[in-house]
Amino acid sequence: MELVIPMIGLYIHIPFCQNICYYCDFKKRVSKNTEMIKNYLNRLILEFKSYEKYFNEVKTIYIGGGTPSILNEEELELLFNELKCFKNIKEFNFEANPESLTEEKIKILKKYNVNRVSLGVQTFNEDKLKLLGRKHTNEMVYECINNLKKHNINNINIDLMFALPYQKIEEIKYDLDQFYHLDIPHLSYYSLILEEKTVFYHQYLKNKLELVDNSEEANMYEYIIDDLKKHGYKHYEISNFSKDKESIHNKIYWENKEYIGVGMGACGYLDGIRYENNYLYDEYMKNFRLDEIRLSKLDKIKEEFMLGLRMIDGVNIKKINEKYQINAIEMFNLKKYIDEGYLKYDGNLSFTKKGLLLGNEIFMIFVGEDNG
Repeated sequence: MELVIPMIGLYIHIPFCQNICYYCDFKKRVSKNTEMIKNYLNRLILEFKSYEKYFNEVKTIYIGGGTPSILNEEELELLFNELKCFKNIKEFNFEANPESLTEEKIKILKKYNVNRVSLGVQTFNEDKLKLLGRKHTNEMVYECINNLKKHNINNINIDLMFALPYQKIEEIKYDLDQFYHLDIPHLSYYSLILEEKTVFYHQYLKNKLELVDNSEEANMYEYIIDDLKKHGYKHYEISNFSKDKESIHNKIYWENKEYIGVGMGACGYLDGIRYENNYLYDEYMKNFRLDEIRLSKLDKIKEEFMLGLRMIDGVNIKKINEKYQINAIEMFNLKKYIDEGYLKYDGNLSFTKKGLLLGNEIFMIFVGEDNG
């Protein structure tokens, strides 16, 4: 049965963390100040109430961060109680770190009908966890997942990372073996991206960090894809693998549907406008939005490809051509990449395996004003 994607998703950003991981450049703030967090939650609640006219169309909720599980029981109750206004939610996601998702918090998630949890694990190599600046242990991961299952939250995802500094493919095999033992339906497996304004970036500039080369990274990615397939996981998005539990909320993004983003640094897409909120705490507390852009026809076409090609099934060219009255293959000179074996075209346009390994280069076709 075909999965029906809801029209609108709601993303809620909790920017607070106990510490900053060395690779992370997400919108976040280190804070244990309960007054600051409570003030922020009240402000966030005020923001999402400003979208009341869309409430009936919201069918997915995703609470991300930052580290949402840093919220204490009282703070979680405050937030979730306000979210009771949303009815018939198909998927209610909550991001967490293993060290801060206690059984008491899991009971609150269950009480308010959270039905999907995503855990930031990154690796099962505890030396690498320290290198990344992570604060959990493997034992915390196992305990957390057992507690989620105990309270009948079985739609669980974990995030893992590959191409970590000094990483060997044997470590990838070990991480995957540990994942299979967890017996959960979803895995998000991302390659490390060296972002500016991170600890890793500054270490790299000082020659204090050795990165995996592109060839080895490609070998790791190919192994990950093949091994997960052997174990029954469907590769449905560049970095995501599932056993019948694809992320409904994230598919809203990839299928270029509309969504509301609330919270510090959150982004949203409504009525043809992409917007971004203020990412500094003091500025967000004064004014929600930082910027908004009304997309041109060309912008919308490019986004159809930039987002849709993340899906392994690709994009339906006929629908795009009819929607925008264009010939997309000619417009972006895509035949060249089909002939070279990076893309395949069978009604849908999608990456070949060769193309997946060079995805970022292919995406550059749709960046900027030059259309090939």
